[in-house]
Amino acid sequence: MRWFRQLLNILKDTFKGIFRYFGMSAASVASIGAMLTLFGVVLLLVLNINNAVYSLGQELDKVVIWIQDGSKAEDVNQLIGELSKDSRVRSVQYTSKERAIEKFRDQLADKGYLMDSVSSDVLPASLTVSLNDAKAASDIAEQVQGKPVVERTDYHYELIQKMQDYEKSIKYVGAAVVIVLLFVSVLIIHNTILITVSNRSHEIEIMKYIGATDSYIKSPFLLEGIIFGIIGAVAAFFLVTGVYSYYYGSHNVDFTMLLERGLVEPQIIKRHLLVIFVCIGSGIGFLGSLVSTERHLNV
Repeated sequence: MRWFRQLLNILKDTFKGIFRYFGMSAASVASIGAMLTLFGVVLLLVLNINNAVYSLGQELDKVVIWIQDGSKAEDVNQLIGELSKDSRVRSVQYTSKERAIEKFRDQLADKGYLMDSVSSDVLPASLTVSLNDAKAASDIAEQVQGKPVVERTDYHYELIQKMQDYEKSIKYVGAAVVIVLLFVSVLIIHNTILITVSNRSHEIEIMKYIGATDSYIKSPFLLEGIIFGIIGAVAAFFLVTGVYSYYYGSHNVDFTMLLERGLVEPQIIKRHLLVIFVCIGSGIGFLGSLVSTERHLNV
């Protein structure tokens, strides 16, 4: 039962240190929580941009031509014939108003019922032009834009390029800020543990004198840092997922209408985000404590 008594003593010393210097402990938790919250925001932004880019990337070599309401069938067929003869065009597919409604209903998934009261005249008919080379998208769009049967054209090539540029900027700026906050978190934990070590220096000296091992003496301080990390991680997890779930419920339909692809579902994110946060948070706490104990326990 010796190991059990040692474990109880370690836990007792750990929580004694946490509550004795509660202000510094709270600062340590807050710094880790802030760092992980920002990390979570950057991660969610990148995930959603990647999701949209992947979705739109499947349409990269396509131009969508929206047909004017009231256009004659022969005029639409004439446009299809002209496009089919173009060497840059691989295929042309016609989508009726009714089919457009059904496709949009499928994209809304469990919110497809929102389309029940929508008239089939809301969405126009369209032509989806598949290209042999995605770079020809702008030329094809300009070529047909002035025709009477064409209401407007959409293509995703330039949009995806811009989204990828935004993604890189978010990654670089987010990584820089996260690194700064990571350094601050480790520094605060280091100082918190250092104060505890300094105030217990006489007690530690006695423990060494009676034969206590270095690992036993360090254990409460290392565990203290890990607890800081776990609490900060859990707090950041609930904050990030709570705000994201609210935003998802309020704006997912808007994103689906805009990009034909919704946001990443919160449930998918929650499965992994807590594990990631706890691992990073406890790792930061352990690192900050380890730095302090390695440098200042030589008493």
